[in-house]
Amino acid sequence: MSNTPQTGIFKEGSTHFYFLEYRLGRKESKPVKQAIEALLERCEKQFPDVSVVLSFGAEAWHLLQPNWMPVTLKPFETLQGQQGHIAPSTQADLFFWLHGTDISQVFDVALMIDRLMKSIASLALQERGFSYHQNLDLIGFEDGTANPETEELKREAAVIAEGLPGAGGCLVLSQKWVHDLEKWNATPVHCQEAVVGRTKEENIELEGDAMPDDSHISRTDLKVDGVPMKIYRRSAPFGTVTEKGLLFLAFGYELLRFTSQLESMYGLTEDKKIDQLLNFSKAVSGSYWFAPSQEDLLEMLNQ
Repeated sequence: MSNTPQTGIFKEGSTHFYFLEYRLGRKESKPVKQAIEALLERCEKQFPDVSVVLSFGAEAWHLLQPNWMPVTLKPFETLQGQQGHIAPSTQADLFFWLHGTDISQVFDVALMIDRLMKSIASLALQERGFSYHQNLDLIGFEDGTANPETEELKREAAVIAEGLPGAGGCLVLSQKWVHDLEKWNATPVHCQEAVVGRTKEENIELEGDAMPDDSHISRTDLKVDGVPMKIYRRSAPFGTVTEKGLLFLAFGYELLRFTSQLESMYGLTEDKKIDQLLNFSKAVSGSYWFAPSQEDLLEMLNQ
């Protein structure tokens, strides 16, 4: 019998999101498991309409489940890219991704999680995301266009296959990107389209000579040994009038899906070309996670 991914990973249609990352203060598994078990139970009973996806950094997973580790999982390492561009590592231990259609309930769950986490962990990152004009990024282009189209293909890209450690779970990349919207909005639309690799209004991918080899699409739509590096994106815009950007969130069954794209974006490839979007948006966080299947999560908590 196959393991089941956490339901919130593939549940779409939410309009409000919350991202919470914690660093464990106590390297003891029992109090951590007790806190997680309590909060998941309360979420299920009190807030059934809010999806809660829980992921673990490599060190935290090893602490809580020392018997096995998902294939390829490791902490995020800082990337020193070309032209001074950096993808920093802010690797933490626990990552809660919340989403739903009622902002009040999503926020209530975030408050409850933080209250239960205070005794065992410190808050490393928090942001509230939202749906912006029907799936647009704040730069005005549709986000997630390259996602697999069918449920089967989404799971094929995101879920660890049966027979491997962590089967039914997903590996996860989270990054907070801060946009320079003043610089972006001062850029002519046809130049924006060349940076992204798609038309802004029609959302049509550029073709042939019209597609720059340093556009965002060119640097991320990759194949490795003939295999497309497909991932399942669940990103969300965030922002205030002083800081705004994209909380990038993606699921994949192997880290290569993420590392190949990041290395290409930051010019850590043979051609040393960077993704031109880096000139308008800066990564300020970066972590790899493991979102275990429902069965593996339950087994870990009961050990």
